[in-house]
Order: sequence, then structure tokens, then C-alpha cells
Amino acid sequence: MKRALPIVLLIAGLCAIGTALVGWWAVPVVAGLAGYLLGRERVPGILAAVGAALAWGGILLSYRLIGLPIDVLAWRLAGAMQLPTAGLIALAIVFPALLAGAAGALGGHMRGAKVTSPRAPSAQEPDYLSTL
Repeated sequence: MKRALPIVLLIAGLCAIGTALVGWWAVPVVAGLAGYLLGRERVPGILAAVGAALAWGGILLSYRLIGLPIDVLAWRLAGAMQLPTAGLIALAIVFPALLAGAAGALGGHMRGAKVTSPRAPSAQEPDYLSTL
């Protein structure tokens, strides 16, 4: 746990900065790179998901604290989507977490992946394509 906290905070900070600079798609990019650097043994998907959720929760909270009418926007948008306001805010935090979790897990698996060329079928294996 003590080792995971700095990693999660670093991912959260990078996701928040990336979102502010280039937009929401920075979240899976940062998470994928973090997953690749962490490798498979450190559950990169979970660490990236928690970091992204913290980042977007922090972004929404900071918007609220500096006086932006995020609650009015959430109320109107939730009404248009026929969702409760809390559900929309939860969705705004869960969606980046899901993106980051998937990208982090994929990045972790890509680190150990071996790229091989396709092989020709051997004599023991039937060639199903030739029977078509």
C-alpha cells in the first residue's frame, strides 16, 4: 500500500495535467504509459483507474472551489439525460477511471508481449482455409 500511493498520486497528477493541456484523451495515454512502465506485476490497471478517478474528482472539485457553476451545468445536463445530478457527477469520475483501468492493464500486458510472425500450418494441423 505504501508503495502504491505515490504511484497513484503521480498518475493522478499526470492525468489532471494532461486533461488540462490536451483534453480527456490524455487519461488513457497516461494510463497506458504508466501500465507499460509498471509491468504486469504491479496491477497497473487498478492503479491507473484509481489515479484517474482522483484526477477527475480533483478537477471537478477545483472547478467548484474557484467558483465555476459546475453544479448548475451538472443539474441541467443531468436533466437532459434524465439522470440524477449525483449520478452524472459519478459518471464523470467513473468513465475516466474505466478508460484508465483498461489502458493501464493493456499497457502492462504489452510490456511482456512477444511479437511473432504467423507460422504456416504444419503437416499435423489441418488447413481449414484450403477447404473453403
